[in-house]
Amino acid sequence: MNDYQKQALVWDWDAYDETPEYEYWCECAGRFGKKVLIPMCAHGQAGAFMAQKGFLVTAFDITPEMISEGKKRYGKIDGLKLVEADLLDLDLDEKDFDFAFIAGNGDLHLLQSVRAVERALRSVRSHLRPGGCLALELTLPAGESFSYPKRAFQPRVPGYSDKKVWKENEGRYDAGEKRHYISQTVYIEDENGTESFTQSVCLQYYEREVILALLKQCGFDTVNEYSDRQKEPWKPGGDFWAAEAIKSIG
Repeated sequence: MNDYQKQALVWDWDAYDETPEYEYWCECAGRFGKKVLIPMCAHGQAGAFMAQKGFLVTAFDITPEMISEGKKRYGKIDGLKLVEADLLDLDLDEKDFDFAFIAGNGDLHLLQSVRAVERALRSVRSHLRPGGCLALELTLPAGESFSYPKRAFQPRVPGYSDKKVWKENEGRYDAGEKRHYISQTVYIEDENGTESFTQSVCLQYYEREVILALLKQCGFDTVNEYSDRQKEPWKPGGDFWAAEAIKSIG
């Protein structure tokens, strides 16, 4: 079993109830229609929830191990398709989705260049119907560099499976590069003992103005900007930024 397979098996290690987040996306999507596209979906937990609420969901991820594990867990849910695909080179048969979202503080930041973000936005746009919506959530870059020492994270809901899982993280943020470097060790303990694997992640942060310009360049009209999931209108000062952008006609 490779490290990606191990990661997929314990992806939901925290076991925290994400129902409020998934209900939020149901509300957002419901204003545009029932057909939903979810890029960078990992297991597809959000898609599984939405499908059970009556949405027709296609969720995809570039990591085959994640999609394989997702199909084991959610493959029998009506209205859900889990697909292995690359957001930067997406070509699904269906190109009439009502709504798509790239959520959380990591997903879009895994794309390491403005060019990659542009390709991702164009990929999503090509799969939306005219007037369809793309919702984005980003962490805005901090103005000063920082670092933090190794620290352990325990699951907020312990004992959810036959495995005990915990993580250790350390990292640093470079304000000049707008990059967050994270080194992580994942520990998995079961009746056979404890094993671990390490992984490194680099998150590239982008200024709000850069993403707004890219959305316009890629054929979207940004209609709403928010400072939180309570949909408070965006204002400078915070590090969370969300936007709703409509696929323009033409």
